[in-house]
Amino acid sequence: MAITVLLVDDHELIRQGLRRSFERDGDFEVVGEAGSIADADRLLRITHPDVVVLDVRLPDGSGLKLAANAREHFQQLGIVILTMYAGDEQLFAALEAGASAFVPKNAPSEDVVAAARHAATTPQSFTAKDLADAM
Repeated sequence: MAITVLLVDDHELIRQGLRRSFERDGDFEVVGEAGSIADADRLLRITHPDVVVLDVRLPDGSGLKLAANAREHFQQLGIVILTMYAGDEQLFAALEAGASAFVPKNAPSEDVVAAARHAATTPQSFTAKDLADAM
């Protein structure tokens, strides 16, 4: 059974690239795409994905706030935070929001897929490549 994924980023090009990476892997099925908090919130409730890949900055609000809200309502949802702003402050904010993984946008697409796999398997456990350095 495929791991279902919802992609949330306001850049269509990034969503398309992520979709291709997940589809190439074969273990995933992209069940929706959103470019805003409002669309993401609606699609989360309709599609009930295993994992959401979520940009931090969206035109109508903070992806971190959506992550915290999603964690509260969907305990077993894997949440991967994807951001251009990959500093320690963002990493700790993602951890605090209840994310399962944190990946900078300049990481290879395989890292995003691996983070989603981790998030689907252990949604309550946090992983990030720079976590040890940030601590």
